[in-house]
Amino acid sequence: MNNKKAVSMIEIMIGVMLLALILVPSLNVIIGQTQTVTATRDHAQAAFIAEKILETAKSYSFDMLDEERQKDDDAKKKNTYEYRLKNDEKYNTFVTNGITYVIDPEATSIDPIKIKNANDDTIPNVYAFKYSIKYTAKDGREHHLDISTILAQR
Repeated sequence: MNNKKAVSMIEIMIGVMLLALILVPSLNVIIGQTQTVTATRDHAQAAFIAEKILETAKSYSFDMLDEERQKDDDAKKKNTYEYRLKNDEKYNTFVTNGITYVIDPEATSIDPIKIKNANDDTIPNVYAFKYSIKYTAKDGREHHLDISTILAQR
């Protein structure tokens, strides 16, 4: 009678093994999904920073975007958005969720788009704006987000 009501050690071990076979793969899926969500959050944050940079560029006077246009006046050149984006940490470094996002100065340019048949003295009314945001995610991998757009004078 004791044999029918008692649970043997073998039955307990089989139950634990079945439970482990079900739980371990499920935990791996949950961990993998958490890492994916974190990576997506980090990349979305880089996109928000890219939008902030673009909106800041739009707030500048059009003649103060390109540092090349101010090459003769060093004080004005240092106040251009391109110069600040390349050289000033206040403009090119952002820290969010423990991750530092940095604008790569080598990949940053604000260049006038030349109008056909215009001479060199013509003030441009359209600029090509390119920049790259680099960051190292919490998983230790380096990422970058490259942006290219056009800024047109209103």
